[in-house]
Amino acid sequence: MLSAHKFALRVRLSLAAWPARHRRESGIQDLGHWILCALGLAALLAGPPARAQEALQMSAASAQAAEARKKAGSTLDYTNLLLGPTLWNFKAQETTVFTDNVGFSHTGTESDLIFRPELATHFLWPISPFNNLTLSLGVGYSAYVRQSQWDRFFLSPGTETSFDLYSGDFWINLHDRFSLTDNAFQDATYAGSGDYQALENTAGVAVTWDMNKLVFKSGFDYVDYDALTDNLLIKDQQSELFTLSGSYAVIPSIRSGVELSYGLTSYSWVSNSSAAPTIQSDARQWSAGAFAEAKLSPNLAVRGGGGYTALDPQSTLSLGSRQEGPYARISVAHRLNQYFDHGLTLSRDISFNSYGGLMNDYLVAWSGNWHTLRKITFTTSFVYQHGSQSAYGAETYDWLSPRLFISRPITRRLTAKAGYSYYHRTSTLAQNQYNADLASLNLEYQF
Repeated sequence: MLSAHKFALRVRLSLAAWPARHRRESGIQDLGHWILCALGLAALLAGPPARAQEALQMSAASAQAAEARKKAGSTLDYTNLLLGPTLWNFKAQETTVFTDNVGFSHTGTESDLIFRPELATHFLWPISPFNNLTLSLGVGYSAYVRQSQWDRFFLSPGTETSFDLYSGDFWINLHDRFSLTDNAFQDATYAGSGDYQALENTAGVAVTWDMNKLVFKSGFDYVDYDALTDNLLIKDQQSELFTLSGSYAVIPSIRSGVELSYGLTSYSWVSNSSAAPTIQSDARQWSAGAFAEAKLSPNLAVRGGGGYTALDPQSTLSLGSRQEGPYARISVAHRLNQYFDHGLTLSRDISFNSYGGLMNDYLVAWSGNWHTLRKITFTTSFVYQHGSQSAYGAETYDWLSPRLFISRPITRRLTAKAGYSYYHRTSTLAQNQYNADLASLNLEYQF
């Protein structure tokens, strides 16, 4: 069972840009400049001031855009409880999953039935016309019919604490993102056991300096990873990640720019040797490249980027040796008509995996939504990943998964969703190969 501090919590506090007269009255503009100085990012992004006419144009940090974001975050889809100045909504769901290979084993002989009830709530407190506090909380429990030793609480994804501050052309975001993963089939690098749970927390700051056509972004994140199951040899992983990018709007619908990143990571894991049960190691990574994004039509958006990256473990124990090479990523979102929309992602990356080893992988992911029948939505998707990784034995693997989901509202508040997923993994390590079928039925009720 998880300790009390490992609960699902999402808090979002947004401070939209005030009109100039209100900012002078409240002192919020001075506060913004003090925070910029404290973060030390104003000097990093220093440059010539924007002309007065440009400051009046629409931008991501402008008063108009800030007001649009504020309005989007100040309402709930629906409300079923008013408590003082706060608004609440609640929903409950139950997902039943059957799998014929619960342990993701190469023998594939163990099936199981899993029940996953969950209760979630969303909370909104409009503290002032320009400040909103929102909270999302979701908690559930996974109960296995056969493998009861894997029963555990789980937390819904999307957990975040976020604070937005606007000052002139600057948009500052302070955030803390929390996730708890307990589904082994979501990780292509993992095989051999269904006992899988990992906790990850990301805290950081992002600053956007928006001068309309020219936009600079910088960020810092501290990532803490903790494996909660004994079969994951990596127990602790901390990373410090720095990012910087600049882009220019060639025309209103096309933007291109350059991006840089640098990261420091430290690992602590359990050794196979009883004489030295714990090993510490560090690694660093950097990348440099260019990107472009285009809104080619109201129904078609494309983003692509590429460059060069290098990963350099500071210890050769289990992590592998230095790797470097090109990276590339492209994504397309397309709405063909009212009956069909889909998205495609292609990528080639070099990174560290959850075991602390080096990973070189190629990814193809496609998903489409079909609205051809009244009140029924069909979702089809396909994911393929080819990669090689090091850590406790070098491995080259292929992992693919076709999926189909059908959803339909039963009543105004009750929705049913049925799905089927197939997972196939081949590997140069025979014990890491598996085939798995997953069938699911989800019922969601909005109170």
